[in-house]
Amino acid sequence: MKFRSFKYLVVEGLKNIWVNRLMSVASIVVLVACMLLIGAAFLFTLNVEEAMGTLQDNNVVLVYMEDNTTQVEAETVEREIAQLDNVKTTLLKTPEDGMNEIIDSMGDSYEELFTVLEDEDASFLPYGVQVSFDDAVFQDLRQYSRIIDEIEQIDKVDHINESYELTQRISGIQRVVNVAGFWVIALLLVTALVIIANTIRITMNSRKLEISIMKAVGATNNFVRFPFVVEGMVFGLISAALSTGILYFAYRMTINQVQKIMSFDAIGFSQVWWQILVGFCVIGVLAGCLGSLISIGKYLRREGSALNVF
Repeated sequence: MKFRSFKYLVVEGLKNIWVNRLMSVASIVVLVACMLLIGAAFLFTLNVEEAMGTLQDNNVVLVYMEDNTTQVEAETVEREIAQLDNVKTTLLKTPEDGMNEIIDSMGDSYEELFTVLEDEDASFLPYGVQVSFDDAVFQDLRQYSRIIDEIEQIDKVDHINESYELTQRISGIQRVVNVAGFWVIALLLVTALVIIANTIRITMNSRKLEISIMKAVGATNNFVRFPFVVEGMVFGLISAALSTGILYFAYRMTINQVQKIMSFDAIGFSQVWWQILVGFCVIGVLAGCLGSLISIGKYLRREGSALNVF
């Protein structure tokens, strides 16, 4: 395609937007609404994943050893646990560490007992190991159970304090959020595609005579399609820019209100803005191109090369 022809087709596409500006604005508004819902679902999913990750990090397993275990034996047990598959971190807890945790947990109201406990021999407390797992363990709870069984088989291990039910709930919530987010985004993408296709169809009806004349004088289908593809792409890019700006202010206001009610470490918009903008541009351009191609394709197949003036 010559540059002059390319320039002409791009100008025609932009001209279509202005000529049918009412429908163009309506399409952009609805597309922005779809993108905002997609962005909201994306940010919600990210924040839930972050919260679940925090719960996973705090959902540690405590392995307690037999009373007669020495420090050397306890260090050996820790090394054996650390070598197991999908074990993320291990931390050895000495009896003195256990005593300090008891003192810290008592609070200021029992301050008068602190001196007594500090002088107490902590040898009656067992050695322990604090264990955390990789994220893969929370995706497949069979691995969680397998690791617990392997730890129980290690010599000098007395008992294990683990939270299998909490782990089940965390994994269940993550699955529900991921599946729901996928289907919400998929349905909104289909909606955006239908909206763009209908808008382009209206534009084609208003240019029915012009398209028929172009076909009659030998214009190719691609030559006819190109202005409408440009129109759809512009719809998508404008909607992407507007959606990103609106989502930024809406997200910041929402997080500020939520943080006034509860302590909540939210994902910063600055961390993901470029992903959102690029995603919106891709969604907008694809929706615009596909919507345009679907509509003009149906029109060209139905009308053929006939000159349909009325």
